[in-house]
Amino acid sequence: MSTRDWDLGGLTDINGNLGKPVPSGQVLVPGKVELEGDAVRWDLAGPARWQEVSRSTLNEFVKLWESDSAAILRFARKWGVLAMQPTKGKDTVIYRPCGESQTEGSDPIPAWKYFSRRACAVLNIAAALRQDKLGDLADWGVIASIDDTPESYKAAFEEHKYGMGWYLFPKPAPNRNPVEQGRRVIATEVASWLSCWRAGRMQGLSDFAVQWNPDNARWELQVDYHGFLFAALGLQLALSLAGAESLYTCSGCGFPYVRELKRPKPGTANYCPKCSARGVAKRRAVDTYREKMAEALRLEAAGTPVNEIAERMSTPLPRIRKWLGKESPAGKKQRKRRR
Repeated sequence: MSTRDWDLGGLTDINGNLGKPVPSGQVLVPGKVELEGDAVRWDLAGPARWQEVSRSTLNEFVKLWESDSAAILRFARKWGVLAMQPTKGKDTVIYRPCGESQTEGSDPIPAWKYFSRRACAVLNIAAALRQDKLGDLADWGVIASIDDTPESYKAAFEEHKYGMGWYLFPKPAPNRNPVEQGRRVIATEVASWLSCWRAGRMQGLSDFAVQWNPDNARWELQVDYHGFLFAALGLQLALSLAGAESLYTCSGCGFPYVRELKRPKPGTANYCPKCSARGVAKRRAVDTYREKMAEALRLEAAGTPVNEIAERMSTPLPRIRKWLGKESPAGKKQRKRRR
């Protein structure tokens, strides 16, 4: 399936990008990330840094399964690592992303390609389901067992060793629509992306954190990835499928909400539907207007020139003149001509 199908399925923005902007959230990029055999070896020692998740993060990730190890290394150095933590299973080693209390680790290249291909398959299937189609068997084969045979089940158990399960391919049955079955499977799959890495953890279980905002002088609820790339990918995948244009923190109540209206301008306040319905946005706008007018009057009383007041307050000069009751020179000339 091509990216055009993702466009038709409503999974991308007008520029063809996957993923959605969120109010905050960063992932930790280790100071040392190198290729070591068939794995990406990483160590937090050195100049580790925090990287803000971008709209292009998921877009780049879903292409890695077709890329070589060098491309995967470049991605890891830019966006962070999977932090795969190995645990011994009954007959094999099982890996889980977002390892707890790890300062170094090794992420197998096959794990990178596994998750990348799986995310790509989910997007392909979701785009088809939105058009009332089941999708390609090649994509379903990435997340499900196509045949109801012991051999197929055994192969699925061996393949899915990175902390995520598998499903049965939706098939026609009495009173069961395969497309509806497929939609339920994809919903469960996205839930797995959001939760599979949490099993057995003692910390880092919440998707949100409370932080103090000194500009607004209050506590705010923000998205928290706990520094993990996989957690960020899971949320971006969920937002893409949900068709949420963006997730914002309300300037009124401080809680995150999915914004269905157009994006607010950078640096401006935004309000959830509940706060807007209660008139919080209008009251805040009036209060802000009055505060800015009072500040302009205060600066004028202190002898500040009108041009400087406009520059300091980042407000158009004509509006400042209106607040201060001062007519512009051009306005004075025009009034004299009329006389």
